[in-house]
Amino acid sequence: MTPLLELRGLTHAYGSLKAVDGVDLTVRPGERHALIGPNGAGKSTLFATVAGTLAASGGSVLFDGQDITGLRESERARRGLLRTYQHSSLFLDCSVADNVALAVQRVHRVAHRLDRAAWRFRRTEAETARHLEAVGLAGRANDRAADLSHGERRQLEVAMVLAARPALVMFDEPTAGMSAAETERFAELVESLPSALTLLIVEHDLDVVFRLADRVTVLYLGRVLASGPPERIRADEEVRRAYLGAARTDELFTGDFS
Repeated sequence: MTPLLELRGLTHAYGSLKAVDGVDLTVRPGERHALIGPNGAGKSTLFATVAGTLAASGGSVLFDGQDITGLRESERARRGLLRTYQHSSLFLDCSVADNVALAVQRVHRVAHRLDRAAWRFRRTEAETARHLEAVGLAGRANDRAADLSHGERRQLEVAMVLAARPALVMFDEPTAGMSAAETERFAELVESLPSALTLLIVEHDLDVVFRLADRVTVLYLGRVLASGPPERIRADEEVRRAYLGAARTDELFTGDFS
């Protein structure tokens, strides 16, 4: 199967320091692929370089078979490669529904103007309602985004991403700062997403990683240490030693993650 996303020797350097050092990685269509590693492994830099927030120092990024290495983040988003951020990026003074409606309008290239046909407004409203229902926020449609809890703001971000009709979504530490209950709801939401939607997830919570991922890539000192099914990664002794040190690996890498 042709990869939807392929990295070939991708590098990003800060002066003489290579935060990402020749990374090769493939993500197949429909795959749930997690990227993990200890602090300073280069995960955030790799993520930003793939998204186009940072420019590559070397190597290439291919998306759906096309080289997008030189494209800006906005152009990558138009092609269907979208990312979320560690901190929610919402219009907090707008309603929950209006946040999603803006994303719907962006896709259809329409806005609420008097010279637009009324059916376009109805389509926006219908699609907005559908996306809010999908993420469990139908009952909060008229509330201000600022009044949502941290976990609900993440749910709203997912609705906005779905409204943009992506091919691949990059989740950057999606459960950071969530309570256990919020994390559970978010994991259930991700599991409910369409199987055709491809996901690349940078996540610190290994319970979430091993629950959601089809494949896991471990980054260490800017390079790929291991990549494969969750069961193989969890059993890899080199990964155990490198990830957080031998003292805590039994605690972090054992248990029932099925």
